[in-house]
Amino acid sequence: MYYLISLFALTLNPFIWKNYYKVKAFLYFQGLRLIAGIVITFVLTYFGLIDHTWEAFISYGLYIIGIFFILDILFIKVKYGALTPLLGFAFIIGGLYFTFIYPITITNDKYEFVKQKVTVAKKDVSAIDEKHIPVVPEKYARYRSEKLIGELKHSSYYDLGESTIQKIDNHLYWVTPIEYTGFFKWFKGDKVPGYIKMSAEDERAEAELVKVDMTYVPSAFFNKDVKRHVRSIHKDMILLDVSFEPDDNDHPYYVIPYGKYEKFRNIIDVKGIYLVDPVTGSTKDYPIDKLPDFIDHAIPTTVAEDWNEWYGKYVHGFWNSLFSQEDVMVPTEWEDIDEVNGVFNEDLQLHWFTDFTRPKSGSGSMVSYSILNARTGKFTFYTEGNGLLNGKSAMNVAEKTFRANKYEAGTPILYTIYGQFTWVVPLMDSNHVFRQMMLINAKDEKVYSTGDTKRSLFDDYKYAIATKLGKDETTPTDKALLKSQKGIVSHVYKAETDRGTAVKFMIKGNDKIFVVQSTDFPYSIFIEKGMSVEFNYIDTEETIASVNGEFKINE
Repeated sequence: MYYLISLFALTLNPFIWKNYYKVKAFLYFQGLRLIAGIVITFVLTYFGLIDHTWEAFISYGLYIIGIFFILDILFIKVKYGALTPLLGFAFIIGGLYFTFIYPITITNDKYEFVKQKVTVAKKDVSAIDEKHIPVVPEKYARYRSEKLIGELKHSSYYDLGESTIQKIDNHLYWVTPIEYTGFFKWFKGDKVPGYIKMSAEDERAEAELVKVDMTYVPSAFFNKDVKRHVRSIHKDMILLDVSFEPDDNDHPYYVIPYGKYEKFRNIIDVKGIYLVDPVTGSTKDYPIDKLPDFIDHAIPTTVAEDWNEWYGKYVHGFWNSLFSQEDVMVPTEWEDIDEVNGVFNEDLQLHWFTDFTRPKSGSGSMVSYSILNARTGKFTFYTEGNGLLNGKSAMNVAEKTFRANKYEAGTPILYTIYGQFTWVVPLMDSNHVFRQMMLINAKDEKVYSTGDTKRSLFDDYKYAIATKLGKDETTPTDKALLKSQKGIVSHVYKAETDRGTAVKFMIKGNDKIFVVQSTDFPYSIFIEKGMSVEFNYIDTEETIASVNGEFKINE
């Protein structure tokens, strides 16, 4: 039925047909045009996988039909022969309008569309369990995964697909599907042998090959291409980016979000997903509010990027975004990676995170940040980010810290750790081998910790917060770390430092050494053995603990 559109490739001017219908050259020309129309329709539907809707027909047809109509200029000498060429030029102009002009006229609609989804909050106070904070960079996970590819039978047939971070059975993994390297390898390979997963939480874990024969994959051909397979079933839906997601039992699935356009194919709203079993081809339709529990990626990164851009850029319309730029914010742009990055909250739900800066400022600080629930589409915009270190600056700090080693910083992710906005930055060598991790305080870049194991990294960061942020009221908000102590001083040692006098002391019945800085608590220099003191301290589970928040000498 769709191929009837190819008839628009013919000359549709009856006056031209009246003069040339007996001329063989004219009829041959019409035959060639019809064949060209059929080929173009085939390419758009089979390879382009466009939706079978009137909007798609108009969007593509204005250009294609316009070009075919303009071909009638060869017969312009016929009475009324100029009608179809003129109509063809009008179609082309219409196509240019919808492509370049119309999107400018609906920037306010784009902003309002996203605004309806946005909840504005001051600060994200939730804190993820440190054991679930991913420290393994994607490049390192792919480096380890490539080694497993080399161990496969007929390894030249296969390559790594796109790696994504996912929750599987309450653990975060980098998951990478195996794909074919080309048509002939697909023809010979029959089935993909599985996928590779590697812990994103444990830097010492090995990559693991999960063996399962998969037939319907993105790199397959003909009806075994997973997206073409879905299009053959659902012809009128807008199909979005394909993602790969195993369930908690390691069974693989491909997720294809679908949606509907508003404002003539300019605003996409995700309505649900098609879940495809790559082993059998079984396809199920789930609306966005009834997704299976294991699904993380229902909102594609491309959609999240658009929504963030519209919300920050078009707050006062298109022209304001170009000239005065009042209240305009732009998401941080990255090289070779998505503008949004995956982060997990305390419930291990995936969110797309991005930080915003002012346009053309060249500043290393952010003004705000947003998180978008990748499963539900819930969009939260946080205003308490002004003046904090942005992601690019965090990468620069990390790379400068290890300048001598020439380490490359991986994608930084912002978390609330021990009550502090903190950038988690992995570092790799030139071969993408994981070497170090770094936690950088977003408020003060001089407060950081480094380590090649997660345990030492977080313990050192606790201590850095306590000793370098001083009497910051937000240090720490994690009540599990802040403890109270009172007792009689049993030992005292005082030393001059660049921050004044550091007083180290011990309390009877406690084997910890407590440290207090005179710049934070001036009366601490008068501590003597036998005095009664009362104070709060941060418990780093180390021998030395730093006094923080309150210190009092009792009479």
